[in-house]
Amino acid sequence: MIDGAAVAAARAALAGGALALVPTDTVYGLAAALDAPGAVAALYAAKGRDAGRPSQVLIYAPERLEEALRPLPREVASAARALLPGPATCLVPDPAGRYAPAAGDAPGSAGIRAPRADGALAPLAALDLPLVATSANEPGGRDPAALGDVEPAIRRAVGVELDAGRLPGTASAVVDLRPLAGGGPALLVRPGPDPAAVERALAALGLPLRRAG
Repeated sequence: MIDGAAVAAARAALAGGALALVPTDTVYGLAAALDAPGAVAALYAAKGRDAGRPSQVLIYAPERLEEALRPLPREVASAARALLPGPATCLVPDPAGRYAPAAGDAPGSAGIRAPRADGALAPLAALDLPLVATSANEPGGRDPAALGDVEPAIRRAVGVELDAGRLPGTASAVVDLRPLAGGGPALLVRPGPDPAAVERALAALGLPLRRAG
């Protein structure tokens, strides 16, 4: 299981450019430090992911989440705070390009993912650097609920693994909050483990949500 020493070692490895397998409140992710030179390219190579596809910005520390949300338009920030931390990825504007390494061919936006770090995941709040992450599977593969579900080739590519045991196994919701800035509805792009909870959280703020399709 995860303890403070393991998180400190993982942080140092990530800051130095290593890749890591990290738990979230849904599935295991393959992660690289946003600001470590060459690390994001190494992540895409290990995953076999098209370099043009965006990835998540994975944030565990509350202060880093607030740092990401503070510049956003009021409606967008309010919606993101209602959903995060939690099993959601929020698509938000990134006009300053702070999270550009995760944007692929879609600059100007970021997918902010802040897992609920409690219980076995509580020590991860000390992982106080923004990460670029994607589910730790080959493209199109099954989302890994345990480290043993991760393909051996991906495990060989990482420098550190954080094991929180078996996770729920359903990937996060993806909620596009960008339309809220113009008075439009948020869009539920991927339902995640509890789409009704997403709808309730936004409805409590008087914010509309449309489901994709």
